[in-house]
Amino acid sequence: MAFTLNTLGNCQLTDQQGKLVRAPLIALHILAYLHENGPQISRRDLALIFWPGHPEAAATNLRSTLLRLSKATVHAPAPLIISEGSTLSLNHEVVVCDLGRGRQGDPLARLRASCDAVARQFFPAEAALSTPFAGWVRQVRRQLLAELRALLLTIAASPQAPEVRGDLHRAVVMILEQDPHDEEVRRHLSARNPAASAVILAEQPLQFRPEARPSVHSFPLVAPQTDLAAITPPRVALLPPETSGAAQKAGSIANALIEDLTIDLCASRSVSVVAPYTSEQIRASKDKAALLERHRVIYALDTQRHGDTLFVQLIFMPTDEVVWARRFDLDARSVNTQRVQMADAIKGNVTQLVRDQASLADHFTDKPEAYFAYLRGIQSLSGITLPSVRKARRHFREALDHDKAFGMALAGVSRTLTLEWVLMARGDKQLLLQAENLALLAMDGNQQLSSAYKELGVSQLYLGKIDESVEALHTAEALSPHYADVLLSHSDSLVHASKPDLALAKIKQAMDLNPATPDTYLWTAAGASFFLHAYDEALSYLQRMRDSRSADRLAAACWAMLGETQRARRCRNRVLEDNPDFDLERWLSFIPIKEKWQRDLYHESLTKAGF
Repeated sequence: MAFTLNTLGNCQLTDQQGKLVRAPLIALHILAYLHENGPQISRRDLALIFWPGHPEAAATNLRSTLLRLSKATVHAPAPLIISEGSTLSLNHEVVVCDLGRGRQGDPLARLRASCDAVARQFFPAEAALSTPFAGWVRQVRRQLLAELRALLLTIAASPQAPEVRGDLHRAVVMILEQDPHDEEVRRHLSARNPAASAVILAEQPLQFRPEARPSVHSFPLVAPQTDLAAITPPRVALLPPETSGAAQKAGSIANALIEDLTIDLCASRSVSVVAPYTSEQIRASKDKAALLERHRVIYALDTQRHGDTLFVQLIFMPTDEVVWARRFDLDARSVNTQRVQMADAIKGNVTQLVRDQASLADHFTDKPEAYFAYLRGIQSLSGITLPSVRKARRHFREALDHDKAFGMALAGVSRTLTLEWVLMARGDKQLLLQAENLALLAMDGNQQLSSAYKELGVSQLYLGKIDESVEALHTAEALSPHYADVLLSHSDSLVHASKPDLALAKIKQAMDLNPATPDTYLWTAAGASFFLHAYDEALSYLQRMRDSRSADRLAAACWAMLGETQRARRCRNRVLEDNPDFDLERWLSFIPIKEKWQRDLYHESLTKAGF
């Protein structure tokens, strides 16, 4: 075989040396279509599949594409596509397709290959359109799923060696990820864990529009318009702490634990679980929010390993809120006992919290456009710059266009207004009044919305209502004790309330809950340290920021108090580049500080820095 056509996980053609062939993408699509629909296909039918609606130009486009393919594979021992009059066929002696390999071998080998095909996805980027080819791609995906299901049921019906069960359970997870209502497949989880069968029998299914249940045997030609998340239980993605390669290198049991837990959760009808392969893709991606959106994830169980400790937090994605968090010790001497104990603790909390928030999750699955626009806003706020803040505001307002009563989006707009007030340092009171009003509107819609109290507290802080701010943030923390961003804002208010020691303890608690440590956390910790006269410690926090330019004013103050005048002046110059109209006296006049000693310290340090 001279050429290999890859259709799973990517789309590419390689030669015998493994070098990428620079052929037109549509030519690769034609090769795959011929592979699956041979032995022969008429030119006319093939042309209309790939160029629908243009019958006059279709034949010309097909000829042009075939010519470009032949030029790209000029060194092939024979043509990749055989032309016989008005028909075309794939030359199987020259081209091998990765789909064909998975259909050979003993049943177990075929099961493993079938799991891989479903997980990696056939033409992953080609199924979202409404063209005939895209409809065919979706049809092949469902056929692959049906083949996996048939193999699973066949192998499960025969006596199995213990090592086969892991492959069967992976197949079960793959199928239930696509169709959580497949009870015949679900029953095979009981072979893994005797308690699972009791769960399956005892647990009453929640009402998630079962009449709209999709069938693995239906092959729609056009892209489905139905919101899949709205017809299934809330989707949960259990993100492993590391990629599988890193876990093996470190000898960590944490990834295996999370995969075991994923399989166990499939026994519950309360949730729809994303398969481990997909979860690992999300973990490795630089744009996790986009993948969570693509897979319609409502809850993410985020895990991070630090040495012999596993930190676990359950995040309700529509509100970006940590609803539960816990830290576990990993002891290699008692791995099996630990797996059971940790799985029971996590599974119990996940299923209970999902049930408690079922109506809230259902609201977001009804209006996914608002939810995803909100997520994009949250992602934009990962940087503390004026452009990123204003970009986030546009996304939050887009969410409100889809749902005017979306409390989290109202709170998000409020957040961007207060951040802009801080970054501009011009004392524009109207920004803060708008932020306060939006937070109150969000609270009117949901009295239990901790983020609304959080944004109310932040806006009130900068309006000089320090005691009211601390009270609002205390309420927010009581509503969501594991919500790290609430602890962050509470810490900031305590700094301004002249309680930097309590503020530092609070922000350290927030950083413990959010080990990724966003820049805002480090900035707040640095501010608390500054007012405790721990200038070196404050600078160490600032130096850990990904983009510390927004905190240059505080850095200048710290360097000045340490007698490092040149470094202080460099920071001062960057501040004035971004805000040439900055006036120290005016700025200090509207910064809310409860006690005079803090204002005096800031004035002294910034004057030494050259402001």
